Amino acid sequence: MKESNMFIDKLSLIRLDNTFKATLCCCFFSYVTEYEEIIQHLHPQERNYYYTLKYEKRSSSYLLGRFVAKQAVAAITGEKYLTNICIQSGVFNQPIAVHNKQNIQVSITHCGGFGAALAFSEAHPMGIDVEQIKLNKRDVFEKQSTNLEKLELNSIPISYDMGLTLLWTVKEALSKVLKTGLTVPLNLFEISKIELSNYYIVSYYKNFTQYKAISFTIGNYMCSIVLPLKTKLSFNIQSLKSSFSFVESFNDVTLLNNFSK
Repeated sequence: MKESNMFIDKLSLIRLDNTFKATLCCCFFSYVTEYEEIIQHLHPQERNYYYTLKYEKRSSSYLLGRFVAKQAVAAITGEKYLTNICIQSGVFNQPIAVHNKQNIQVSITHCGGFGAALAFSEAHPMGIDVEQIKLNKRDVFEKQSTNLEKLELNSIPISYDMGLTLLWTVKEALSKVLKTGLTVPLNLFEISKIELSNYYIVSYYKNFTQYKAISFTIGNYMCSIVLPLKTKLSFNIQSLKSSFSFVESFNDVTLLNNFSK
């Protein structure tokens, strides 16, 4: 496994009365051999399930998702052996981290060869989603965007397709926090306000005002992390971006410099 293909960082979740810890793991794989290396890190239960998968795309996404999740859990718990961590599925297909520290939860996302996961305390809910910015996804994303959201996109200097991808990821990330997935109408997760920060974009929800989302690009991928509204998130976004500088950047002159590096 090439170290340059993986990024792990500790996140500080700062609140007025407490500070929580979380970990973020991101990976980008380009070759089949990189996926095959993950098999040795699977828990016996995970390995048994993996060998039942018949399709290459499902197999690769399973391996990538389990690997980033196990790395994130290992980083927050101090576990040295990934085989001691088992990522199971709940009744709503949500990931369940089985480890000796039972209050650790995990959120997983992957798109193509890019995967990411958050590990965090049960006391502080979070969710993550990543999606590749592609022009051919415009119609799908546009149908799931409200007029209010499109007006908000016009207020910030980013491309239309980048904005539509942002809206999709902040909604899907919240659905993971709420453990609904995409089984509910996405307009329930409507965005009421979008603001620019120094290194990311902040989105606020119309119906779930207790949460917010921060979004940023990694190459030509949009990544969104959802967390409680009153939590200040501290981590090295610039280091994350530079770790995946080899990933092709989205070629759009309207993107802000802060979001294309």
